[in-house]
Amino acid sequence: MVNFFEHQQQAKRNTGLLVVLFFLAFTLIIGFVAVVTAAVFGGIAVQQNGDYQFSWQPIAWVVLIVGGGILTAMLVKWLSLKPGGHVVAESLGGVRIEPNSTDPLERRILNVVEEMAIAANMPVPAVYLLPNEANINAFAAGYESKDAVIGLTRGAVETFSREQLQAVVAHEFSHILNGDMRLNIRLIAALAGILLIAHVGRMFLHSARFSTSRRRGNGNALPLIGLALFIIGYIGVFFGNIIKAAVSRQREYLADAAAVQFTRNPEALSGALQQIGAREYGSKIGHANADETAHLFFGQALSSWFTLMATHPPLDKRIKRIQPNWNGRYPKPKKAMVQSVAEQQASQPQPTALNRLAMLALPALLLERVRSPQQAPQFIRDMLVGQLLGEEQPQLETLNAAQQLALVELAIPALRVAKDSDRLGLLRDLEQLEHSNDLFHWCLYQLLARQLIESKRFKVKLDNAEAFAATVVALKRAEAQQPLNLAQLEQALNTCKSWSPKAKQPLVQKWVETVTSDQHISDTERKLVATLCACIEEPLPDEMLTNSASSNFA
Repeated sequence: MVNFFEHQQQAKRNTGLLVVLFFLAFTLIIGFVAVVTAAVFGGIAVQQNGDYQFSWQPIAWVVLIVGGGILTAMLVKWLSLKPGGHVVAESLGGVRIEPNSTDPLERRILNVVEEMAIAANMPVPAVYLLPNEANINAFAAGYESKDAVIGLTRGAVETFSREQLQAVVAHEFSHILNGDMRLNIRLIAALAGILLIAHVGRMFLHSARFSTSRRRGNGNALPLIGLALFIIGYIGVFFGNIIKAAVSRQREYLADAAAVQFTRNPEALSGALQQIGAREYGSKIGHANADETAHLFFGQALSSWFTLMATHPPLDKRIKRIQPNWNGRYPKPKKAMVQSVAEQQASQPQPTALNRLAMLALPALLLERVRSPQQAPQFIRDMLVGQLLGEEQPQLETLNAAQQLALVELAIPALRVAKDSDRLGLLRDLEQLEHSNDLFHWCLYQLLARQLIESKRFKVKLDNAEAFAATVVALKRAEAQQPLNLAQLEQALNTCKSWSPKAKQPLVQKWVETVTSDQHISDTERKLVATLCACIEEPLPDEMLTNSASSNFA
């Protein structure tokens, strides 16, 4: 039996070490540039006895200028990517799939992404298709969950079976939940900063060609500085890419382990990787921008002759970690989209613990409404605010809490692309829930607001210990039907949402301990834990996914 939890911990430890090495390399690069530049301008002098004399003022100025330039380049790159994962997806030729698409190929992708989002207890992200990429690959991009996107190549969608597609999407969801997207954006920005040194060196060399003839007798130092910066910059980029690739390899091991832990189906993920190995061009991406984003993908997006530059572990190692008894032989390539009618029917989602969406048995008409940018705002308003105002909604009155939470999460993609007037009107109506003592519906309002309103609206935070305690107290008071301090709870959620996945785990465990202290989890406690987890973007704990927990909180 493979210990996937141990693999996850090992990958996290290795990632931490590599990030430290990255910043160490960053510091050394600034130091080298400072020393070379200072030496040229007299900051370092050799005395008669052979000792070196340092003039710290010019060295300090060089460090300040170089460091400031690198940080500025990093900031510019980071700001260009911060608007969301759609920037990355569109730079790779991705086309956004409309949430209410009826195209069979696109609907197949959307159905799987929706299933995995509901299983992970998180809002459905935007989905992009890379129609010009015939090889097999996928990626997740964005800075936080509200701007996250899942991207799939045409080759992946046409090749994978439903279970394999679920496993690959689960792999990408783990990148979102583990904070890998933010780390990836920062690595891209850091390399852009280091690359600036090489670009400046190239500019100095280029300009030196026009000034050398005029200053030949004046000891022109510009070519020397330019050459030094050019060499140091590209050496820095080279080693930076090595460290970035090593970080990426560890995060891929972590995502593989998390996907298997999530789906409980190692054969599906192993089969997806084997389909990559079965093809001549495997997971290669042909777009010109693939070089900058290669570490975001599910499989090795670029050919790498140098093992240390590979952004992904070797396929056989990944497969062996997942399926130790694999015989080492890749299967014949196949396309899932040419399955027979019987095979397609057999691959339809079944009501299992993983596929909570199927278990919820949501009416097709309601699914159609929450997927429509034209209908979703009014539907969510009727479902949430209408209940508060006592409006008669016969079709909605029968919905249990789990169904309501799922419909809110499913509606997010449509609400994001709805007309501004419709979306803003919905948010104004939802403000009536802001002071509701019904914690469940208040949490649904928080979930929607955090996905649709600018993040600065939720900047006010508490001390970590105070935030931890405030959520536990709110859970206890809600079950006892006592008044809640909603302003404090909102600030506590702002604080907890910003924690790392590792820091969130004790909090969620405390919530579970709180609701199980009497050896029984009531329906009210179950739905409160589910909505609180959704607000801080944490998957439901296993205790909430037993018996009726995964179907209806009542």
